[in-house]
Amino acid sequence: MTPVSRTEAHRVFADLYRKTRTPEHQQLIDEAILKSNDVFIRIDLIRKVDEDYENKNKPKKEDSRDRGLPEKEQPRREVISRTTTPEPKPKRSSDLVTIDSAKQKQNPIRKKATEQKQGGGLLAGLFGGGNNANSSIGKFAKDTGTIDIGLFGRNPTISNNVERIFRGLKEDVLIPTIQALRVSEQQGWRIWTPLVYNIINNFNKFFNAFASLDALILDKISADIFLERSLKMQMFYVRFLQRDDAKDIILSNLPDIVKMDEKLTPKLNKIMEGVNYALNLENNKPKLSDAITAFYIVAKKKMFTWPEIVTDLRVPPIQEHKFQAAREIQKEVEITVAKISDDINTRSFKKEELQNLRSRYFSIDDKGKISFDFLNQVVDDYMAHHMPESAKSQTMKNSYKSQPHRLVYLLLRDLQTVYINLIEGYIRLGDKNQNQELLIIQPGLFRNEIDQLNTLVRTIDNFNKKFPSFQYSFQQYGMDYSTGNAANDQIAGTIVQALQEASEFFGSFAGKLNIIVENHLMAKVTESKGKANDKIASTKDKVIEEVKIAQRFIPHHDKAIVAKERINGMKVEDVFIQFTKYLYNYAVIFKDPTTTSKLTAHRKIEQELVKLNKEYERLTYSTFHKDSGNPDPEPTSEQESSESLINSEEEEET
Repeated sequence: MTPVSRTEAHRVFADLYRKTRTPEHQQLIDEAILKSNDVFIRIDLIRKVDEDYENKNKPKKEDSRDRGLPEKEQPRREVISRTTTPEPKPKRSSDLVTIDSAKQKQNPIRKKATEQKQGGGLLAGLFGGGNNANSSIGKFAKDTGTIDIGLFGRNPTISNNVERIFRGLKEDVLIPTIQALRVSEQQGWRIWTPLVYNIINNFNKFFNAFASLDALILDKISADIFLERSLKMQMFYVRFLQRDDAKDIILSNLPDIVKMDEKLTPKLNKIMEGVNYALNLENNKPKLSDAITAFYIVAKKKMFTWPEIVTDLRVPPIQEHKFQAAREIQKEVEITVAKISDDINTRSFKKEELQNLRSRYFSIDDKGKISFDFLNQVVDDYMAHHMPESAKSQTMKNSYKSQPHRLVYLLLRDLQTVYINLIEGYIRLGDKNQNQELLIIQPGLFRNEIDQLNTLVRTIDNFNKKFPSFQYSFQQYGMDYSTGNAANDQIAGTIVQALQEASEFFGSFAGKLNIIVENHLMAKVTESKGKANDKIASTKDKVIEEVKIAQRFIPHHDKAIVAKERINGMKVEDVFIQFTKYLYNYAVIFKDPTTTSKLTAHRKIEQELVKLNKEYERLTYSTFHKDSGNPDPEPTSEQESSESLINSEEEEET
């Protein structure tokens, strides 16, 4: 009969497949149906194998005359039995008497005695009595409901209860569950630790492999073929069962990834229904482990236990510290870890730079308040050398320190008279008795800064001369600076703009000088470690021709300055540091936003570093070490071989 529908075809296929055959014949059937998954083609393949086998093994009629033998000498078929009674003609296989059946007919008394000794006979042995393999299989079949023993236990088959395990998910549950698990595989590494990701991804692999087996169950294939096709499912399932916390981890974390996807969120209930079905396969009867065990028993015709199967599979446990994922996901993880490492290094360097800037150039107490006490020395020194006697009173000094438009002029003029010679041309170095004029900075390297300084001095000097009675406090400057209200006042607006320009000048000038100082200090550290090369050493007396980040000394840094100003007798290195310190502090006093942010930026960087380090630890399960890698331990050869099958699954899916 030729089936007309697929449902009918499955029934015809099952009937054909279950026909009684010899082991050799059945093996040919099993090999044939592997050639196609289509049920109609499989039916044709089975029929063809049956036809060929029957033709090949059909008994041939022999004529005694053809063989040249007398008819009475023709060989006759004999049935192996205890009586060895010859039969006149061949019998069908169903009519043949086996050794066991002959023994039963000839010795019923012995049979009865044996049954009494075994405690119930053959059937009792199959279903729990006795100590042989059949009794163990019978007990397993009875306890689990996964095997149909059949008459006398000679042909155990998989129970229909097993089919229900693999066909318990409806399409409206199955599809969104697979979609959600696929998203978890692609995106879960971004939010989960390796352990959580690996547990859920292993469950994803198991669920897909498990769901794909319903077609095999429907086709009623042999137990051998089922075991071959389901091997990876078994291994993923063993991995799942090895973790007592797997169920809780999946239920706690999988909804998070679903809620991040707009298309999957409405299907959350269906997804969790599918997930819970798979998570509870070991809580219902029959258990999935019992079903798998049943296939081994039926295929091998001997008793197996689940622990024996687990031992034979040698499945490696789920890794806790490294992502087990497809190649493209592994690549994404590696790229992300590399980027995080760069971000940590960059921020760590910036944080260190800011800490050095704070500690080197500012006096900050435990409460974060900056001390500007050094201003007293600057103001006193400038007034002592550049102001008439009548203006040297403490009242006048306080007036200068409390009014920004007067203080900024004094500070700018102090820079002109004390420090600018250091970067403008030749300076005298040595001591009072023996000295020489030397260059430290190439003339013109700071031309823009010198021009800006001179312009600011003229602008503010003109303002102070034009408005000698103008009273303006730092408090008012702070309010005008933050609110912009000074724009409505022509006089205040003019000086606020000049003060802002001065603050930005102080900050940018300090930043440029700081590079020279940082380069010098790095060169000193390198030299102290004995790692300085000739190129670095040659900079000790080589004029600075450009400002860029590179290890080099400040020329003649250890020589003293000969001058009329207060820096007389100070070493070149110390004067550069002091010069930079004053500029940075002036920038803060007059509210340069760039410099002010450098004093508080470390807090934000520290918060960023905390997050970056946590992310690094999540992805690598290790603590970040600056300028050093965190290699994972090399797997043993045994681990590599046991992982090969599961890895091949991931590569195939990729």
